[in-house]
Amino acid sequence: MKHSIRKRKANIEDLDFLVYVDLLDEGITQLEEQKLSKTELEAHYDKIKTFIDDKDRGALILENIETKQRIGTIMYCISCRDKEYPWKTIYHELDREIFQEDGRFLEIFQLWIDSGYRRHGYGTQLKRFVEDEAIRHRVNLVYTHTEESNQHVIDLNLKLGYKEVRRGPIWDEITRVSLIKYIK
Repeated sequence: MKHSIRKRKANIEDLDFLVYVDLLDEGITQLEEQKLSKTELEAHYDKIKTFIDDKDRGALILENIETKQRIGTIMYCISCRDKEYPWKTIYHELDREIFQEDGRFLEIFQLWIDSGYRRHGYGTQLKRFVEDEAIRHRVNLVYTHTEESNQHVIDLNLKLGYKEVRRGPIWDEITRVSLIKYIK
């Protein structure tokens, strides 16, 4: 079934949707049930809002034109391999030579497609759109990771020219596969 779909940048009216998708945690193993307090939820909204209004972050939306239903999203951030982060990363484990001179790269944080629209190439479209964002931000490397158990996501990335650069835990004991793609 073919749908009339449009891509657009997320705006403040999309904030509830972006938070909803992020909290779904689809494709992520939950080691313990997480229920956010009101304060934690407000902080989460503030964090996700940065993907709308921060110049080095972004969120793209796929929307069904006829129904106005948001059917997919991808969120990204321009990061730097050489920066110290207050959270656990694996960037310093990766060979410095794979990064451009200033160490910047585009990191994908979230890729989600509504279950009724999966297997129609929309994930591929969003990945390609975010690769255009990498060019716009003058970075030549896209980084993403997923759990080892998400073979369909790994296969999608490999099909799109990403290559595996690391396999192992990052912030917990779950094995994740880190992949990169050079953008020309």
